[in-house]
Amino acid sequence: MILAAIVLPLEGPTRPDPDGWRGLVYGLLRQIDPELHKAQPNPFSLGLGGAEGQRWARIGFLDEGLYARLSPLLFGLAGQTVRLKQPFRVQAVLQEEHPWAGVSTYPRLFQGQASHRLGLQFASPTFFRRQGNSYPLPEPRLVFDSLAQRWNAFAPVKVPAELGETWERLTIARFQGRTQHLAPNQAERGVGYVGRVVYYLPAAQAQEAQWMQALGRFAFYAGVGAKTSLGFGRVRAFDPMSEPRRVDESEQGAITRTVDTVQEPLKPSEPR
Repeated sequence: MILAAIVLPLEGPTRPDPDGWRGLVYGLLRQIDPELHKAQPNPFSLGLGGAEGQRWARIGFLDEGLYARLSPLLFGLAGQTVRLKQPFRVQAVLQEEHPWAGVSTYPRLFQGQASHRLGLQFASPTFFRRQGNSYPLPEPRLVFDSLAQRWNAFAPVKVPAELGETWERLTIARFQGRTQHLAPNQAERGVGYVGRVVYYLPAAQAQEAQWMQALGRFAFYAGVGAKTSLGFGRVRAFDPMSEPRRVDESEQGAITRTVDTVQEPLKPSEPR
């Protein structure tokens, strides 16, 4: 079953609006199926990113059937002007040749080294719902429960139930990032986390390590936490043993200001 992430580079006067991008996608969904936009959990994730002059919008597909029906409509937007509250020209529709675009399959997510360590970059504010409030800390259990729920909704093979106990053993080996206020619209306010985390699973069995890595790669398409249809929880995996140091990325248009910074000093040879 295909997983895909499609990126639309945009040309426009300002930063795209998260509600505007979601509204455009929901309008396309209603052309396919009037009830499809109400599906829970969402069979897609949305995102916005890029600096001035290089803005882009993104959609990640978790369901091959949806990808087959919706992607032709998205590719048809190339060269067109769309309204995301403000008018934007869609310069191209990319399925590759962009850091946040790509295609895979659920079985392919298990390929590669089954390491006991997994790095996740939280590129847009990520948070979880706790008693009606936003909770911004990327605790292992919260992250992997979120990924497993989305995986089980769409993948042909389910996450083994016993892995729920495995996530209780997960620890954080390195943690570097900051919290940020969220304001995607007048009705939504809260706090999210942006940064990089290295998770470590001590005494991991082969199956446990394989599933941890597969779910980490799945995060690229699914997102993590709440409000992924507004661009929050945009995440991708990195190899903590080989990726060079880099500055934390923050691209989400709904950010208003930094609340706090939490940082663990890293050795010069360690990735960031």
